[in-house]
Amino acid sequence: MRRSSFTLFLAFNLCLGGISILFHCAPEKKEPTLSLAPDFTLQTLGGQEVNLSKLKGKVVLLDFWATWCAPCRESIPHLIQLYKTYQKDGLEVIGMDMDRGDMDIVRNFVKSMDIPYPIAIASQDVERNYGVTGLPTSFLIDKEGRIREKITGFSSKIAKQLTAKVIDLISEKP
Repeated sequence: MRRSSFTLFLAFNLCLGGISILFHCAPEKKEPTLSLAPDFTLQTLGGQEVNLSKLKGKVVLLDFWATWCAPCRESIPHLIQLYKTYQKDGLEVIGMDMDRGDMDIVRNFVKSMDIPYPIAIASQDVERNYGVTGLPTSFLIDKEGRIREKITGFSSKIAKQLTAKVIDLISEKP
């Protein structure tokens, strides 16, 4: 019986040592490759064109949203505040409207929320290129045009994350 316990104890320690060695041999984790944000040229509700590549040198927050989306409506006051606070420091916010239908509803909504940043009508191609599967979905794009963050949904925790990430990206040197 003692010999059996000793054998079990020895086998357990050998396994534990082997696992420890494997963890030390694991390859180092590399930074994920930052992908360039897909370029687009879209019409805004005001009839102007917005072209992502022309915003290089600025931090861009793309917000995919719709009028019927409750979390989207909840996020807009925070995005307005971000825009008003950091626009002078190089932040651009572009609302990417996903409504399909009567644009008068969207115009009235934008007016009622007093949204100061441009609202572009997102095409299905842009939606597909960005891999939008839920609303709201926000993308933070750095000054070099690389996607640095994709955030789906909205909560007070997400609002704090967005603010912190915007501050970080604005302060980065190109």
